[in-house]
Parts: sequence; structure tokens; C-alpha cells
Amino acid sequence: MILAILSHTPTWVWLLLAFLLYRGLQATRTRESALWRALLLPLAMCALSVTGLLQGLASHALASGLGALALLAAAWLGFHGQAVRRISVDRASQRLVLPGSWQPLLLTVSIFVVKYSAAVALALHPALAAQAWFTLPLALVYGAFAGLFAGRMLRIMHLYWRAWSDAGQTPAAAG
Repeated sequence: MILAILSHTPTWVWLLLAFLLYRGLQATRTRESALWRALLLPLAMCALSVTGLLQGLASHALASGLGALALLAAAWLGFHGQAVRRISVDRASQRLVLPGSWQPLLLTVSIFVVKYSAAVALALHPALAAQAWFTLPLALVYGAFAGLFAGRMLRIMHLYWRAWSDAGQTPAAAG
């Protein structure tokens, strides 16, 4: 049965996994990045989590509410977390200095595994979408993942703009 599931998985899913692994492994090393590039993966992962929350779970008011609460709580944690506190801005190059961390790899792989597992479970048993014991924990997980990445994006933008406002400039005026 596992081989049948894996063989019926579209190729783009495996390409997505390869990309997520590549980007996650890159994040384990300290690197400099442009603002848009630093926001790309968190934005994509946040979008994947939110779509997971909306697809099939939005019809349950309680699941939507729990997902929204988890998103808000996790966004606060993502904004104030240890990993994002070590991010800094190099004003000379107008780039972010992102310290290496295994957290992005672990989170992206976790989101992939949860979304893939939920998709397989729903493909095999569509009636699960109506079961609270399935949808409520899934809504919490999707909301938490989306919140962690949303918090990271907000923290990166906050640090970037604060570096310029502390100097009385904007990034465009500094260059």
C-alpha cells in the first residue's frame, strides 16, 4: 500500500520536497541575504500552512477558530523566538545576516510531512474531513506552523526597518 501511495504522488510533490530540503540545509549555515530572499521561504511555508488550514478545515468553525488562535500564539513565539533574535542587518551591504539554524529545516520538513500525510489520509478516507478528532488537531498544527513562519517574517522585516530608522535613513536613501 505504501508503494502505491508513493507511486501515485505527483512528481511536483517530490520536487517541492527536494527544494525544501535544499533551502533548509542552506539555512543551517550563517549567511547574508537580501530582504526578499530571507522572506521567500517563510512566506511560502506560511502560505502552505494557511492553505492546509483553509482546505477542508474552514467548514468547521471550531477548527478555524483553533487554527487562528494557534496562528496568533505561534506568531508571537516566532517573533520573539531565540533564532530570530540573532538575526542582524549589515547596513553597508543592505543585507540581513542570518545565523545558521536547523530550525527552518525541521519546520519545513514537518510541514511537508503533515500536509502529505493529511492529503493521503483524506484521499484514502474522505469522510475524515468531517471528523472533529481529525480536523481539530490538524487545524492547530497548521495554525501553529503558519504562525511560526509569519512571526519570523514580521521579525525579519522589523529588524530590517529598525536598522534603518535607528540611523535616520531608509534602505533606499542609504544606497
